[in-house]
Amino acid sequence: MDYGKERVVALVDMDCFYVQVEQRLSPALKNTPCVVAQYKTWKGGSIIAVSYEARAHGVTRNMWVDDAKKLCPDLQVARVRESHGKADLTFYREASVEVIEVMSRFAVIERASIDEAYMDLTAAVQQRLKSMNDNEIESLLLKTTYIQGYPQNSTEQAQRSRGLKQWLASLPELPLGEQSSAGLQLTVGALIVEEMRAAVEKHTGFRCSAGISHNKVLAKLACGLNKPNRQTILPLDSVAELFNSLPISKIRNLGGKLGSSIIETLAVENMGDLCKFSQAQLGQHFGEKTG
Repeated sequence: MDYGKERVVALVDMDCFYVQVEQRLSPALKNTPCVVAQYKTWKGGSIIAVSYEARAHGVTRNMWVDDAKKLCPDLQVARVRESHGKADLTFYREASVEVIEVMSRFAVIERASIDEAYMDLTAAVQQRLKSMNDNEIESLLLKTTYIQGYPQNSTEQAQRSRGLKQWLASLPELPLGEQSSAGLQLTVGALIVEEMRAAVEKHTGFRCSAGISHNKVLAKLACGLNKPNRQTILPLDSVAELFNSLPISKIRNLGGKLGSSIIETLAVENMGDLCKFSQAQLGQHFGEKTG
């Protein structure tokens, strides 16, 4: 797990992106139970995006609109445009380009999908550290940041502020020499992502969530822990505890046939069980490259 801890990687995921695009086009849809449905209208069309207000009524993706309206009679429906008998995603793609343009001002970007992108923050973090002279990082600058595993020794939820303060208190004081702790680098990465997310909202009107860790897999996992419009740092010392209850299918690239094969072959259910196997053992079962 210590391998690669000098890197800082974030995964940014637009919250209900298609819904947000439709809400910007039609402001009356804001703060309402709203979905975006396919242009095909059989059974009202299949739902491809759901606002958090609609999720509260039990509406989910891939549900038929007609069935969703039984759960939420006030449901507002925006429909994907049609062009030449196919879905026209022009509005969503153009909005995605807007977001990427803003993100690119902060770090190196790798687009993952129309509504997700990875940020390699390593160089930006090192540059920021060189200019930081204060003895501490203000918690007010991390107002939407959660620290997975903090507060420690607590099972209570919704203690973001307490956990953040506990985390910040554990960091070494600034200024530092050339070597800085992995935790401090993640925290500075989170500062940059807070600024980036605020800039995206200011310039596009769109909100997003993010995960900050040391690689793509952990950043993707962290991103989904505290949504919407929030971000989560996943430190290495919190990974083992998280993995103990995390289904294998929740990990990037393990939700399909490979994940099912792992569960069946090794008789494991969560990532904590899988981590007990060595790389050599995994290679024996699934080949050197996959293992």
